[in-house]
Amino acid sequence: MRSSVRFPLSLPIHVLAAGGQFAAVTDNISAHGVLMHMDELLPPGTEIDFLIEFPPGLISPDESAAVHCSGKIVRSFRNQSTAYAAAVIYEYSFQ
Repeated sequence: MRSSVRFPLSLPIHVLAAGGQFAAVTDNISAHGVLMHMDELLPPGTEIDFLIEFPPGLISPDESAAVHCSGKIVRSFRNQSTAYAAAVIYEYSFQ
C-alpha cells in the first residue's frame, strides 16, 4: 500500500552510483521515492545519490532549482531497451 501521492513529472536526473554517473528521467515522484528510467539497469540494493533538476518556468518564471537526494534502489526492471529503477529517498536538500 502506498503511503504518499505520486506526481507524474518528467524531470532530468543525474545519478551517482557504483562509481559511475548515469543520466535518467523521472516517471513519477512522491515524498518518499522516485521511479526513473535510464539506459543502465541498477540492481536493487544499490546506494545512490541523485540530483533532480527543475527547469526554469516550473517553479517560477525565470528560476531553476534542484533537489539533491540520497537513497537506495528498491526495485528495477527492463522494458524493451529501457531500464527502470524505483528508489526510496533517505534524505534530500534543495539547491
